[in-house]
Amino acid sequence: MIFINQSVWSFPLSIEESKNYRDIGKYFEYVIVPEKDSSLDRILREDTIWRPNPNATISFPRAKDPLWLKITLIHYGNLPHTFFLHFSSPVVDVFELHTQVKGNWITQWSGEQVLQRNKPIYSHIPAFPITLSPDETRTIYVKIHSANPIFNFVSVYNSRSFIAFSKKQDIFFAAYFGAGFMMFLFSLFLAHTLRYRKFFFYFFYLATVLLINSFSTGFMQYIEIGNSHTWKNYLFPVTIYLTSVFGLLFTTEFLETEKQFPKTTKLTKGFIVLFISLIFSIFFLELRNFIQLGVILVIIPILLALSISLMAVFKNKKKLEVILFLFAFGSILIGGALNTLTVQGWIRPVHLSSYSLPLGSAIEVFFLSMALVLKASDYRKATEDKQELDLQLKIAQKLQNGLLPKKLSNANGHALGFRYSPASDIGGDFVQIITKKNEIGLFLCDVSGHGIPAAMIASMTKVSLQIWDDSLNRPAYAAERIRLSLLSSLSGHFLSAFFVYLDQKNKIMKIANAGHHPMIYLDRNGNLEHITSNGRAVNEYIDSALVEKTLPLPETGTLILFTDGVIEARNATDGELFGEDRFYALLQTLKDSGPQYICDQVITEVEKFQKSKRSDDDITILAISLERNT
Repeated sequence: MIFINQSVWSFPLSIEESKNYRDIGKYFEYVIVPEKDSSLDRILREDTIWRPNPNATISFPRAKDPLWLKITLIHYGNLPHTFFLHFSSPVVDVFELHTQVKGNWITQWSGEQVLQRNKPIYSHIPAFPITLSPDETRTIYVKIHSANPIFNFVSVYNSRSFIAFSKKQDIFFAAYFGAGFMMFLFSLFLAHTLRYRKFFFYFFYLATVLLINSFSTGFMQYIEIGNSHTWKNYLFPVTIYLTSVFGLLFTTEFLETEKQFPKTTKLTKGFIVLFISLIFSIFFLELRNFIQLGVILVIIPILLALSISLMAVFKNKKKLEVILFLFAFGSILIGGALNTLTVQGWIRPVHLSSYSLPLGSAIEVFFLSMALVLKASDYRKATEDKQELDLQLKIAQKLQNGLLPKKLSNANGHALGFRYSPASDIGGDFVQIITKKNEIGLFLCDVSGHGIPAAMIASMTKVSLQIWDDSLNRPAYAAERIRLSLLSSLSGHFLSAFFVYLDQKNKIMKIANAGHHPMIYLDRNGNLEHITSNGRAVNEYIDSALVEKTLPLPETGTLILFTDGVIEARNATDGELFGEDRFYALLQTLKDSGPQYICDQVITEVEKFQKSKRSDDDITILAISLERNT
């Protein structure tokens, strides 16, 4: 083994009070010694082998034992001056500086694990004041002890420049964390107001990002709990893992990957579970390895979020919020890459590159906030549209309720039955019952489609029914007059309808069918008869050509009107239709039942068949008993 005298490697740094000296890592020599041999007396021994630091930065990410650095400064000036030796990395736990002044060794401490009252200057900046006389040469020893990977940018500032530098740092931190805090409150407001999960995830993601940057910028040093800062060593990596978790959760919710990219969502959820489980590895992993693992793995959620946002951009090219999301994670990726390259000494540690990580995260937060503003605007518009639609629905529901017959159990002594089951909140079926002395008019209508348009046409049809009220014994004539009154309002819709006129005095009935299903006559023996007449559905293009038919009015039995929603009800499992045969067979079993019971049983059996209470089409059934109550 060859021992090299330390003086061969001693490269003094000549400094003047009018200049600053950055990237001075190459002027340092270093030695790594076990903890038990890391005292100042031990490293001052002649057998200590100092090695030159080859980089502009101080980078020893794998060093577990204390690192000692040595540098010799020569002051070329005319007056005494206080210089500041500045170590830029705030995540190193303890800096311990030793220097000999007038034969006495002086020790100073700084760094994250040192309380502010024990530092040479009250600041988050790990810096040491060194006063040198003209032509004075002084050797300085610095011990770095850290549970984190060690990397530093080292500079020597004159007093004026250091004061200016520290002010810039304070302004930068005030602006960064002030803006970050405002974004934090904004995200909290969005989460509380809109109650969407994506906004809650963004709130927690932003909180963890700000917490990480409080470490990377040194701001965390102002937060002191008790007389020890050891807890910060554990909080830092746990925050990294939580940032990854909330970042991925926010990505999946914001970009709605469950709908667009289900396979990618499963992969993302797998990584979320991985990061959550890794948090608990702190109980059995060495702290240094736990931190190093988090620093390495944090690139996964960034790249994954970037990939998902790229996919979303290609799929939703016109959505600005998706593009902003891509820019956001692109900026944090660039910031992290610049920070890594700077730490490795491949990029000069100028102000921009030194703080590329917090700057990248600041740009990320800005873009994400803009994206959330757009998303919130979309939600607000959707909410306003929904409120407008709800208002329209309420109005339409009032119209719909007006279309349904009042609770009538009989008409002129004849028992009545009625049931209505809409396919949506608003339907297009309606029933009208008109009673006069010894006269009954029954009307059942089915407007094409359902929802608000169908309900509006049905409502206008009901208004037009006043024409029939004036000529109840002429259903075909009334039907044609109604068709003419509706021509300008149909707008492509059509309606089928069945008019029934019952003359109790003369024992006759008249019918007019406008393209509807035949009326069913069910006698007390269970026989079915289909009663209908010729005629087309009411539309704006072709005349209905209705033919009125007069028939004798039976003494007993039940007349039943229904819409096609009954026979076209579909089984949810195999798609089978309820069908006419099943409907007619059911009616035959109800030959002795009252009209309301018949209607109730039909609806019950249809719902049971389709395995749902909501059908594809409106279902309406109206029945009247021909026996007159005395």
